[in-house]
Parts: sequence; C-alpha cells; structure tokens
Amino acid sequence: PSGPVLEAGCGAGRVLLHYHSAGRDIIGMDFIGSTLSALSKYENSLKLSVADINKLPFASNTFGAVLAFGLYHNLENGLDVALRDTHRVLKKEGVLCASFRLDNLQNRLNDLISDFRSFLSPRAELQFHKANYSTGELIELFADSNFKIKSLEYVVNMPLLFKIPLFRDGEFDEGVARAEGYKLKKMPQKVQNLLVKHFPANFCNVAVVTAAAI
Repeated sequence: PSGPVLEAGCGAGRVLLHYHSAGRDIIGMDFIGSTLSALSKYENSLKLSVADINKLPFASNTFGAVLAFGLYHNLENGLDVALRDTHRVLKKEGVLCASFRLDNLQNRLNDLISDFRSFLSPRAELQFHKANYSTGELIELFADSNFKIKSLEYVVNMPLLFKIPLFRDGEFDEGVARAEGYKLKKMPQKVQNLLVKHFPANFCNVAVVTAAAI
C-alpha cells in the first residue's frame, strides 16, 4: 500500500533492511533499545523508534501498512489493546500483516516437549513464553479491533518431524536452517507434506494474518 510502513518488533532488522534497501519509507520499532542501537551502527540511515506496541508514539492515521512478525504472541496480556492501537496508527484501509503462534496439535506437542525437557533439567522457575491462539480466536480479535481479514495463511517454518534428529537431512545449523529451511530426509518429508496438505491448521507453526483497517 502507499504511505509509510511500520515494522513493529523489527528485532535484528532482517525485514526492515529488506524494505529499506528496496526504497520503501519504513520505520523499525522495537521494545529493546540496545537492539536498535546495533542496527543503527550497521545502517545509520534507518528510521528507528524504541516503543511499546501497547502505546505507540505515532499520530493516528499515519501508516499505510504495519508489519508485525513474531510480536503479538509475546504479549502475556493485552493483545486486544495492542491491536486497537495498531488500528489507530493505520490509515483507513491500511494493511496489517502479522504472524501469530497457533493453538494447534503441533505447538501443543512442541510445548509438551519443552516442558518435559525443563522438568528433566530444571534451571529456573517456569515463566510465560509465548501465547497460542486458535483460528477462531484470531478472527474474533481482529473483528473486535475493527479489522477486516483479507487472508489467513498457515505457515510452517520448523516441521514437527524436524524435532527428531534421525529425520533431519544433514547436520543441524541454526543459521543455515533459518536461511534455507529445515530440511528433512525424503520419507519424513513425504509424511510432512501429507500432514500439511490434509491438516494445515494442525501441522504448522504460525498463522499469518493480513487485514485491512476499517
């Protein structure tokens, strides 16, 4: 869409740098000031803002689009507040594109595995990690915040079967996996493809919602 873009929760700046290099008018916002300081040293022409997604320091009707990947599900409380303030800073028909961790079979199994590992090797008191939302909850939240959902896509970044080292195609390297995908051997990949084809809402990691402010 036309108009400036806000990336909320820009982190290390991968998405922000992509659109900045493409010539888009984009502001990177994050809660952690040290992260933005490192970004500024890397590329001093970036527009950056230290801010809280629940109380954005921007005027109403400012942005043509807001990007928020892996941000909202980090909120233990107040997602409705964050979405309403995101709506406020968007122009009418401005677009929000955001990812949310799903409350589905895959993530429940992932959480059980993590809880079991924590039980075996207790290091500290368990704390809030990330919130999971069902498809129905997301639809209701967006409607209550005056957004019209244009698309809702189920996305796989790390396949469930990748949790089993025997099924991995090659040695695991987090940097390579993030760049090239989490690769499985042929048979596990075929099983993964069937799971995603027939049960997409249960064998993905996140839902990516694209919605217009109304």
